[in-house]
Amino acid sequence: MPLLEVDDHQIHVIDRGSGDAVVFLHAFPLQAAMWDYQVDAFEETHRCLAIDLPGFGASTAEEDTGRASMQHWSNLVVGVLDQLGIDKATVVGCSMGGYLAMAVVRHHPDRVERLVLCDTKAKSDDAGGAARRSEQQNQVRSGSEISSMAKGMVESFLSAGSMARPELVSYVHALADGGTAEGWIGALEAMKGRPDSMLLLRQAKVPALVIVGELDRVSPIAEARSIRLLIKGELVVVPNVGHLPNLEDPLAFNEALAAFLSAGAAAGDAEAVEAAGAGEATEAAGEPEAGAAAAEETEAEAQVIEAADSSETGGESAEQG
Repeated sequence: MPLLEVDDHQIHVIDRGSGDAVVFLHAFPLQAAMWDYQVDAFEETHRCLAIDLPGFGASTAEEDTGRASMQHWSNLVVGVLDQLGIDKATVVGCSMGGYLAMAVVRHHPDRVERLVLCDTKAKSDDAGGAARRSEQQNQVRSGSEISSMAKGMVESFLSAGSMARPELVSYVHALADGGTAEGWIGALEAMKGRPDSMLLLRQAKVPALVIVGELDRVSPIAEARSIRLLIKGELVVVPNVGHLPNLEDPLAFNEALAAFLSAGAAAGDAEAVEAAGAGEATEAAGEPEAGAAAAEETEAEAQVIEAADSSETGGESAEQG
């Protein structure tokens, strides 16, 4: 679990497994450990990276919270990939992590192999949403207890069935307690300033999957369906869970993610076979041309030899006469 220095930030990264890389980006106000179930499930087949965003988990906060933006954070994500020697990755983002995943597609499209958007929105904040985030920032600045604010958010994230599971509720509360005041202020700044991504997704060429909890009240199914129409990807609805399906029903979430990753790997293998077949066909098609060229070259050499013989014969006749 290295702590990497990226653009003057100390960024904590869970880095486990080997193979094609998958980057997991967490929801607000949680931390990279929210993806532990997924890292455990996929590290045998993939290199799994879960990143603590600035001010959350073990990553340091922005010194200037006004600098925080999805574009800046996307540069941090790519900086992590650069330091770890990773060219491209599948990017998985939940809620705020989904906003950041879309920012990586916007600013660094060549680094995204595949895209998974979970319980998130493509639209930017409207005036009311931005005002609510500003009010939360003011509450944090005025000294409001972050743990109390986080508790209310967690209760809105989970479905009624999930709220009836004390161990899960306690775990999510613990994940939400890992944020600093500066982390909250910076994240709220980045979220309220993010651009609309609907056109971006419509024009994106990356294979994509959308996952949503059936009972999500924060980013309802309607939001997921609109994203699915934009990206022309598959939509998976996880039954009886809310805003955090990867935690509320990790088995169902992992099954959907595994199918998507396997389909991508199969498509890549098919493309490689097709490319190899095309290369063989081109080589085979070139063989007659090469044979014809060789025949022409042989004929030309014969003509040169014949001309040389004629020249030598003519010379000898001249000398004798």
